[in-house]
Amino acid sequence: MANIQERRDKSGKLISYSIRVHRGRGADGKQLKPYTATFEVKPTWTEKSARKKAEAFAATFEKECREGITSDSRQTFRDYCEYVLELKEARGTKHSTVVRYRQLAERIYPAIGHIKLKDLCADHLNSLYIALGKEGAGKGSATAAQAVADALGVKLDKAFKIQANTRSLSPKTVVEHHRLISTVLDQAEKEGLVPFNVAGKATLPKVEKKEVNYFQPEQVTAIREALETEPIKWKTVTHLLLITGARRGEILGLKWDKVDFEAGRIHICNSVLYSADIGIYESTPKTATSNRYVSLPHETMELLREYRIWQNTERLRLGAYYENRDFVFAQDNGGPMHPDSVTDWLSKFSKRHGLPHINPHAFRHTMASMLYFNGVDSVSISKRLGHAQVSTTANIYAHVMEEADERNADILAEVFLKKA
Repeated sequence: MANIQERRDKSGKLISYSIRVHRGRGADGKQLKPYTATFEVKPTWTEKSARKKAEAFAATFEKECREGITSDSRQTFRDYCEYVLELKEARGTKHSTVVRYRQLAERIYPAIGHIKLKDLCADHLNSLYIALGKEGAGKGSATAAQAVADALGVKLDKAFKIQANTRSLSPKTVVEHHRLISTVLDQAEKEGLVPFNVAGKATLPKVEKKEVNYFQPEQVTAIREALETEPIKWKTVTHLLLITGARRGEILGLKWDKVDFEAGRIHICNSVLYSADIGIYESTPKTATSNRYVSLPHETMELLREYRIWQNTERLRLGAYYENRDFVFAQDNGGPMHPDSVTDWLSKFSKRHGLPHINPHAFRHTMASMLYFNGVDSVSISKRLGHAQVSTTANIYAHVMEEADERNADILAEVFLKKA
C-alpha cells in the first residue's frame, strides 16, 4: 500500500501530497530507496476532494511501480548512475570496466549529477562535452570538475576538487564519458524511468581515426636478432606477442595446461590484469570471442619446450619459495606477473638495442598487418585477434587493407598486363 503524506505551507494550507511506494530490501539486506511522487493540489479543490484524488493517483502510481512502468520523479542522474554501476558489477561486468566507469563519473557528476533523469536534456550533455574538451579538464585536474560545473552554472561539491593539472581531454576520452551516460540512460529507458535516451540527441566531438602503428619486416628481423642475446623468458614472451597477436594480459594469463604441444596451439581463455584497488588479478579475456584457440608454427612450439625446461630448472632452484600455479610466465614466487612489467621491459629492451619504441600492442598490429599483406581474409584475422565482430577488425585496419589492396593491384598488373 502506498504511503500518502500531506504537505502544507506556513499558513497551514494543503498544497500537495508526498507519495512513497516501498521497494523492499536488496540482495545485501539493505532497504531499497522507495519510489516517490508528488501530487499537486489545485487551489479550487476542497481537502476532502484533494484527498480522494491523491488516493486514486497513489493507487495508479503503485500499480505502475509494481509493473515497472513508472517514472521516479526524484531520481537524479548521480543516484541512478550509482545504481547502474552496482547492477553491472553484480551482473559480472569486468572489474576494469567498472573501475573505468567510476573514473569517468567523477567528471560527470559535478555537471549533471544533480539533475533529475526526467529533466536531463541534450543541451546539458553538449555543455558538458564542450567543458570536458577545454584546457584544464585532464586527469587529476582541480579545474576539471570546476569546468564542467561552470558549464551549467552549478556549485561544485568540494569532494570533486582534486590535484591541479592543465591538460585537456581528447575527443576520444570525451566520447568515453558520453558512452557511460548513454549506458545509464539506456537502462533508465528500459526500466521506464525516461521515455527515450536523450544521449542519442547530443552532439559529440569529432574523433580523428589514428592509423595503427606496426613494424616493417626489416624491423621485425632486427627485433628477433636482438632477442637472441636476451633471457629466454623475455625472448619467449616477446615471440608469443608477435606470433599470436594476443594482448599482453592474455599472454601472461596463459597456463601450461592450455598449451597443446601435440596440436601445436594454445588456448587463450584467461587474462592477467591489474587494478589499483585489488592489485594483480585473473579474469576472462576481453570478450566472449576472445576465448579462442591460436595455432602456432613449429619454431614457436620448440621455443616453448626449451623455455619450459628452463622454468622447471628455476623451480627446482627456488624450492619451497616457488608456489606452482601453472603460469607459463610467472614471478619468482610462481604468482602472476604485473602486466606493466612487459611494457617496461620492452621499452628498456628497445633503448638497449637502438630499436624503435616497442609496446606490446604494436606486435598485435604487426601480426594483423602482415596477414593482410599476405592475402589473409578479415574473418580469419578477426578470429585470431579475438575481436567480437569482423567489422571491428576491418575498422581498425582499414588503411592497412587499403595499402594491401594497392599491392594486390601491382601484382595483378605484373601478371596480366606486362609483356613477357
